[in-house]
Amino acid sequence: MDLVPALPEPGLPQPHQPDALVPLATTGLRRAGSELQPVCLQLSSSTLIGLRVYLEEFTRQLAAQKPSATTARTYLKRGRAFIAWLEQGSGMRRLDRACVEAYRAYLDRRFPNPRTKNGYLTAVRQFLHWLVPLHPGLVNPADVVQGWTCSRQHTRRHLPVEDAKALLVALETDPRKTDLQRARNVAMAYLMLKTGLRTIEVSRARIDHLQEHVPGDKWKLWVHGKGRPSADESVQVLREVHDRIQAYLSLRSGPPQGSDPLFATTACVDRGGNIVTPAGQPLSTRAIRRIITEGLLLAGVKKPGIVVHSLRHSTPTFALLNDANPTRVQKMMRHQHYATTEIYVEEVQKLLEGAEEAVTQI
Repeated sequence: MDLVPALPEPGLPQPHQPDALVPLATTGLRRAGSELQPVCLQLSSSTLIGLRVYLEEFTRQLAAQKPSATTARTYLKRGRAFIAWLEQGSGMRRLDRACVEAYRAYLDRRFPNPRTKNGYLTAVRQFLHWLVPLHPGLVNPADVVQGWTCSRQHTRRHLPVEDAKALLVALETDPRKTDLQRARNVAMAYLMLKTGLRTIEVSRARIDHLQEHVPGDKWKLWVHGKGRPSADESVQVLREVHDRIQAYLSLRSGPPQGSDPLFATTACVDRGGNIVTPAGQPLSTRAIRRIITEGLLLAGVKKPGIVVHSLRHSTPTFALLNDANPTRVQKMMRHQHYATTEIYVEEVQKLLEGAEEAVTQI
């Protein structure tokens, strides 16, 4: 029976394909007059080069859709890792299910964290999902390869209440810092603990983002969130937090401008008197992590699982322990999906009503 190349049927609408991209070689053949059978990519040297070109276009389009998101950069990095694995003697001749299964086994050996392994496999799955419409008959082999089961519990711990208080005391009394630095650090940590701000959100905060909501009682801080083009979400700032922030701002030199960073750098000079870091710049996420980590160490509460992100984990935990409505907690934490908030609900329920406590017979 005659065999013919697996080409798309004439007259069918073809997906848009950029002029710079050429179809990659496939291994599929079909019987004359029969339906188009699933095909897979042939992993020749030219195909591997073409995959890199397609990957660049995929991430370029992804970045154009969400310019402020880091997803495109992450997918580019992890997609390149997959192609590099194909090039470095994987022994695979076709990009089929067996190839993706072999890559899964490689990830299993390389990374201990299931979430990291799933992230690399997801990048491949999404890239191939985008690539399939450009090659009629091609199937995504990653769709039939299962990832790793991950626990719903957080790997990072929240700070116990007494440890959180010890952190604030340590930052407020740190003898190595100036009065301005101490006021800044304690106000920043207090805000993070009370509102669950991420380090990137603290770094992006501006003075004009803090606005009065209820005169003399409550304020609203507009948050420039992760993956957001602007400050389009808000958290509530209570009087005690606002007073800390104002005490810090009153120590800063010069009249504050609305566009100035809410938490700014102080001048740092080297031994020769040269300015290394000018004053008034937004604190970087690295600087924020260093400040909080030093405070945890100084307070003696730095333990396994306690990191800077633990401050964000502490906020919903404290709120739920005080019987806050989970929907309100979701809005405060700016979780896109309630399932994320539900993880905190389950952890608090286990903390308060663990079934282990009912085992009293022994």
